[in-house]
Amino acid sequence: MSSLSILRKELAEIMPDFGLTELNPFQVSILEAFKSGKNLLIEGPEGTGKSTAIMVAALQKITEASEGSPRAIIVCSTDQKAKDLKEKFASYGRYFDLTVDLITEKGKMLHQRNDLFDGTEIIVGTPKRLYELYLQNGYNVSKMKLFVLDDAIELFKGGFKMQIGRLADSLPKCQHLLFSTTFNDYRIEEYLEEYVPITQHVIADTE
Repeated sequence: MSSLSILRKELAEIMPDFGLTELNPFQVSILEAFKSGKNLLIEGPEGTGKSTAIMVAALQKITEASEGSPRAIIVCSTDQKAKDLKEKFASYGRYFDLTVDLITEKGKMLHQRNDLFDGTEIIVGTPKRLYELYLQNGYNVSKMKLFVLDDAIELFKGGFKMQIGRLADSLPKCQHLLFSTTFNDYRIEEYLEEYVPITQHVIADTE
């Protein structure tokens, strides 16, 4: 049986058209845990397929276009990582008529705000600009289903714990995914205690 069978039918059917014919065991473990609806800590080194897992999880959760508020926010540690991930989403999102907007410091804030007002399902961005636009009522988080931190250790080392915490504190009940190479850091522990108290840990088997 194909590993893609773990996905909803519509998503599994199009994956091979975009060059993804199988998920690796780590990605399967993530998706199996993700389907339970639990908050997840996902730990693995570079090259284990975390970016693909983020994209697939979001497309598994956000099944159709819907006008108004975003359904998922994915926070990246750098502008380039956000851009790369947004581009990874692009083709898949268009297939399902989903809008994916890039929100980073390199873009013009007014243009980004207007794009969000036009409606989006998924936002990929960096914490500083996401927080700035949130303070300006640039987007509504009341219908959020998924909040993802990519490279969580780098985000907290970069000094963005306050911005991320304020965003997390404003969210309704939704699923939280934290991806990182390690979670052995007091800042992450503090964040989890305050905003994501119940989690399941998924670790890549690198042996």
